[in-house]
Amino acid sequence: MEERMQDLWSQQNYIQYILTGKKAFHTPGCSWLMKGGDAFFVKKGATIVEKFFEEPLCIITFFIPDSYLQSFMRESHSLRATSPLMKPKNELLIPLRVNNIMTAYFDSLIPYFFSDTKPKEDLLELKFRELLLNILDNPENMELKNYLRHLLSPQYDPLQQVMEANCLYNLSLQDYAKMLNLSLSSFKRHFISVYKTTPGHWLQDQKLNHAYKLVVSTDKPVTDISFESGFENSTHFSHLFKKRFGLSPLKYRKENEVSQVS
Repeated sequence: MEERMQDLWSQQNYIQYILTGKKAFHTPGCSWLMKGGDAFFVKKGATIVEKFFEEPLCIITFFIPDSYLQSFMRESHSLRATSPLMKPKNELLIPLRVNNIMTAYFDSLIPYFFSDTKPKEDLLELKFRELLLNILDNPENMELKNYLRHLLSPQYDPLQQVMEANCLYNLSLQDYAKMLNLSLSSFKRHFISVYKTTPGHWLQDQKLNHAYKLVVSTDKPVTDISFESGFENSTHFSHLFKKRFGLSPLKYRKENEVSQVS
């Protein structure tokens, strides 16, 4: 990353461990500041990443598809047979508690990056399973365990989770399809069967509803509201806002202020 703030998205979940430096993740309504020694699980989807240039950022990242996590949980009977299943929070990032065992584990991986020979796939998978077991064996990482158990629930619908967590980003329909491992045509069919409308109409409604809340409840500039609501540019956003609500964002804010005062 060369810019301080940047929109990023991933079609896979990932675990990151920060060796040095710090970074921040921002989603609508939530922010997390992570520094050296911190680890976290990030669900597939989009976020605004903030980089700090005061010191070098060095991280280890493990990319994990849902299918692997589901397979891992099916094979790990002891992880499934725990407390009642709770509905997971619909937040992008799950901070992880790092203990001495996990710190030693991450340190043991560093020599692999400097080895002249590529590690065997079987060894890498064993190391990866070791990571998941170390994380989930810690009672303080119950939030992640509950989320992974939820992936096996009959009620789990990846489409709804992905759409509702990422609707305020400037993503294409092809991007959403990739996150769900679907073709574009299959994604559209599945979406219409769930939401009874097209993806384009639904996404525009979600973005405009969010923008409306920011217009009437904050004094943020229109350009910031446009960006935070996932519109490509502020001119296009203002046009759509006026078409939906009858006034431009600034005029709507002024009218709303007058009506509240009177």
